[in-house]
Formats: sequence, C-alpha cells, structure tokens
Amino acid sequence: MTAETVTLGIDLGTSAVKCVAVSACGEIAATGDAAFPTVSDQPNQAEQNPADWLAALREAIAQIRAQVDLEITAVGLTGQLPTLVCLDGQGPACAAITWKDSRADAWAGAHLDDVSRQRIYERTGMPIDGRYLAPMFRYHRLDEAYQVSSILSAKDYLYFALTGSRVTDPSTAAGYGVFNIRRKAWDDALCALWPVDPKLLPSIRPAGSTGVMGKSAEKLGLPGSATVTVGCADSVASAYAMAGREEGVACIVAGSSTIIMDIVREILPDSERRYLLTPFAIDGLFGREMDLLATGTGYRWLSDLFNVTDGTLDSLAAQSEPGARGLTFSPYLAGGEQGALWDRNLSGVLHGLRLQHSASDIARAHLEGVHFETRRCIDILAETGDISRVMVAGHLAAHRSTLQMLADILGRPVVPYRHVSPAAIGAAFLAAPHLLQAQRHHSEAPIMPSEASRSYERHYKDYCRLFPTIAGAGGMS
Repeated sequence: MTAETVTLGIDLGTSAVKCVAVSACGEIAATGDAAFPTVSDQPNQAEQNPADWLAALREAIAQIRAQVDLEITAVGLTGQLPTLVCLDGQGPACAAITWKDSRADAWAGAHLDDVSRQRIYERTGMPIDGRYLAPMFRYHRLDEAYQVSSILSAKDYLYFALTGSRVTDPSTAAGYGVFNIRRKAWDDALCALWPVDPKLLPSIRPAGSTGVMGKSAEKLGLPGSATVTVGCADSVASAYAMAGREEGVACIVAGSSTIIMDIVREILPDSERRYLLTPFAIDGLFGREMDLLATGTGYRWLSDLFNVTDGTLDSLAAQSEPGARGLTFSPYLAGGEQGALWDRNLSGVLHGLRLQHSASDIARAHLEGVHFETRRCIDILAETGDISRVMVAGHLAAHRSTLQMLADILGRPVVPYRHVSPAAIGAAFLAAPHLLQAQRHHSEAPIMPSEASRSYERHYKDYCRLFPTIAGAGGMS
C-alpha cells in the first residue's frame, strides 16, 4: 500500500504540542498531542523545559504515525507567544519563561511612562508589558547568569531544533517587543531602551520561508527530506486557518487563553492602545489581536473546584438563566488582564453571591463573564471596521448551549469551527499554501441570536458598570 502524502502542522501550545497531518486534498489524515509540565514554584512564575517540548513533539508524531501510513513532505510551525528561550553554545541555557509568567510586569510598568508606551506602540503595534521577550530578558538578567548567545521564542526554538538556524518571522518577532512593524526590522532604539544586544536576536524571514531539516529531525520522527516552514505566531496561524485573507471576520480561539483577531490591510493602530497590531501570515496583511488571559485555565480551575469533568460546566450553566440570577463573575484570574483592559491589577470577582445561588449559577456567571469580555473586544474592533461574521474554535465550539449564549451576548451570528487545532492547521497551510483552497469547509450553519439577546443587552451594561473599561489603557501598569 502506498503511503499517504501529508503536510504536518505543529503547534507548540501553552501546555501541549498538537500535531495535525493534512492530506493533499485538505482533509485531516491524523492528529496527535502530548502534554508537558509548567514549573510554578514561585509566585507568578511559569517556566518550561524546552527538552520537554521536544519529548512531547516526538510522542505526538509517534501517535500520528501509529494511526496511518503516511509520508510527511512538509512541516509548518506555530507556537505560544511570547515565550523566552535563551541559547548558549550548546542549546537552551536555562528554562524557558512563558508568556504566563508575570514576574516582570511590575518592573516593566515602572520602567515606562505613557510617552514611552505610546512611542513603543507606534513602532511595534504592541501595548508593551513585562511579558514581551526584551523586558523579560532584561528583568531576569539572564545574560549575567548564563553565556547567552541567542534569544528565541518558543516556535523559533522548534525551528532551530529542526534546522539548526536561528530564524523568526514578523508575527513572532512582534512578541520580542523590539520589532518595528513599519520597517519590518529590529529597532535599534528599542533594543537600547531595555537594553538588549541586537546580535542576540534571530534573523527575520517571511512566515512562508522554508528551510532544510537537520540531523536531529529524524530523532523526532520526521524525515530529513521534508521541508520546514518558518511559520508564525499561534494566534495568526489560527486566524489564517479560519478566515484565510478575509476581512470583517472576528476569529475567536478558546484555549488556555482566548484569542480574538480580525484581519486588516493597513497598519491601523488604536488611539487608546487597546489591541495588538501584528504582522499577519501573509505579507501586507495585519492582525488586530486582543487576548483574554485566563479563560481556559479559569474554566479548568472552576471544574476542579467543583470536582467535575471537562464539559460539565457548560451543562451546568445551561441549567441557569441569562444573567445567572443576578450573579456576575469577572474572569480576571491570571493576575491581571489584557483584552480591552490591559491592567495587571485586575483580579477575579464573584459579585452578588447569595445563599440561593447554585453551582449552575456560578458556572453560567463564569461563562457569561468570558463572553462579556469577548464582546468588549469585538465592539472595539467594530469601531473602525465592520465585523460581519464571528467564527469560534476551541472548547467554546464544543457545546451548543454555550455557543448560543455567546451569540446572544454578541448580538451576532456565530459559526463554529470544529477542527481540533486551528493553529496547527494554519501552520500546515503555510507550509503548503494550496491546502487553504483545497480544504473542504467544515464550518456549520451560523447560530443566530435568540430572544435572550435582548435581556443580555441589559446584563452586559450592568457588567460594564461593575467592571468598566480602564481609561488610558495600553500597558499592564
């Protein structure tokens, strides 16, 4: 029997590696995933061992090969952003510091005034905080503790592990905090601000650029004959899979965090710095991105607190009613929030709790809080461009009742995107662009707002009065 020819998309996520093998006709031939641990021994710490990433990748690829006889001809990459990897002459010099690590936030906030924040935003498109690689690197002073020869993000490290080359793409470079979005190059003045030696930074190539596998690839279960695409940030890869190049589509990807992104054809910064403006997977396009930090992790936290299995919260929430019987939950559980607010001092609040409230009410209030913050983000994007369609991927797409709640709160039709990992699929599409046209559309009929949408207008206004937009946002200060 002849092996099936596939393109492999690899997504190095926040807690697991996900791999998707896409056939020549755009079908999903096989999937694999493997988790890895995060070290959080200190307050606000979130570190990972790059060796665990490679071990998880090896396991995920082995799962795929066990499902079907296939020939991998091309590999596309995407990954969590921003996550800092420091190399010495041999490999990783120390643990990787992930985007969930907030130890540098207060220091970065004190390091910048509003004038410098605005200058950085105009150059980078990024509302800077301590979770970007340059301030993260300087705060931890890793060059003083180790013989650091290069700074990479997580996806860039995978490319290095496969090819031996230190390369990034524009969307991932944006997460370093020193990439000039207009000049498409590292910004010497911003490097000097932190300071970070530009020689430590990787070269920048288009997301669709390809490289050649090195000897280490075979140890991971990849053929040396396959090409490797530089790839892009996970948020960008997801939006590319879901919307292609189409404008006016808000893509929502619910994972550990929730990513909200649309696509525009010009550099369109926000006067209040409420969203990130990032280079897209295709040159000449840009993504406007807003990220809610603790939606999936908050969901798991509440599930563990209630001692219920994954998915039970949605069923519980469906037993309550719109407005959760007067209960309101602000989902700022990660030690601050980004999204539309950008305030590191925000925390979760369960407001209006009384003896008559049940677990169903709390579950619904939590989901409603996430959806209210999602609406806040989409309303901001809609201020300067029509949002005609909303697509939803991830765990939010798994439950009809939760999708209906989202449609009612947004007041817009919602289309589920059922693929297992849009980021990995987007990475595969970058590695083999013809697949974007060849794929069969798996999106379902849109879920339309119901009569509950009217009452949710009032509940949303009540929520915003309790948790108002922070004036002068644009930095987690």
